[in-house]
Amino acid sequence: MSAAAAPVAAVRPKVDQDAAPWRRVPLVAVGGTVLAGIALPLVLARISIGDYLITLLILFFMQAVVAQSWNLIMGYGGIYSFAQVALFAVGGWTTAVLAHSLGWNPFIAMLFSPLVALLAAVGIGLPTLRLRGVYVVLLTLAFHELARVFAVTGPRFISGGGYGLVSVPTFSFGNAVGQQRTIYLYYLAMVIFGIATFAIWRVIHSPLGVAVTALRDSETYAVSRGINQFRIRMILFAISAFFTGLAGGYMTHYNGGISTSVFDFPRLIDLLAMIVIGGWGTFAGPILGAAIIIGLDQYLVAIGDYRALFEGLILAGIAVFAPQGLWPVLRKTYDRYLGPEPPGPPAPGLPAPAQAVEEIPEIQRGGGLS
Repeated sequence: MSAAAAPVAAVRPKVDQDAAPWRRVPLVAVGGTVLAGIALPLVLARISIGDYLITLLILFFMQAVVAQSWNLIMGYGGIYSFAQVALFAVGGWTTAVLAHSLGWNPFIAMLFSPLVALLAAVGIGLPTLRLRGVYVVLLTLAFHELARVFAVTGPRFISGGGYGLVSVPTFSFGNAVGQQRTIYLYYLAMVIFGIATFAIWRVIHSPLGVAVTALRDSETYAVSRGINQFRIRMILFAISAFFTGLAGGYMTHYNGGISTSVFDFPRLIDLLAMIVIGGWGTFAGPILGAAIIIGLDQYLVAIGDYRALFEGLILAGIAVFAPQGLWPVLRKTYDRYLGPEPPGPPAPGLPAPAQAVEEIPEIQRGGGLS
């Protein structure tokens, strides 16, 4: 018998945790943002137009949730769905019927909005997500139109006679009125925005997000690596619908009703503009786009019907000069002028820095016959 072979230790580079799709949450940045969000309405309440600005922030939170949810399936998933406004309306009508027709508490009724929107998304996705390209667009637009027709011509307790439900109970915060109530509404909207943003960030930076982007970039390769195309896209579609329906439920109680005008085509164009202007397929792009569109709407309201034309020209200009959106442009500008300098090459004659390695002991093999 020969002597047993000596154990051999293999080495490999350590895993770069920052590059992993499941990377850690930046706690310092999140904590600072939360504290700033809590303090902001208390500061704005001290100025003359504070209520107006807080109202704009509430609108921004909800529009950003819907834009992020749509970007999740269209920008990251490559699913060209145009059912987002319809899912928003499903969530809004769900809580409106429960609170207006059945007398439920608005806070409890709102919790059912994302669940019904999720069920509607499953119903849409079962026949739609097996298709490709223009067929997905056509089917989702058909769902949008069916939802609009039902909201206009359905039973009176749903359609409100064709005008929507216009007397839905609003959120009640005890004896809070005026500015104090507006601040509470702001905090509720901020919580919904924070939960949705964190969940979408986690989905993007997870194995599910890797699978989704792989399907978007090369479906044939992704399927050959064992990714179930239909199941992954259905999960993504359901997550997007959940938060879209939640935003719809909040806005219904915030406005005290929901109108059939929610299905108007300009609503769809505004959401699409938020994604395109901010940055298609980027995490922060829809948030930036929502802030820009809401700001433009308020600034250009004086020009009336020409507002849509002006926004269209801005959208066309960004599509030509910054086709990836404004967020990638801002990010590249920051990295170029303000970001940390990349490490330079080692000086001549000096060895390159050694990479950290970890030892992997191999299983000791027994000797054979001599």
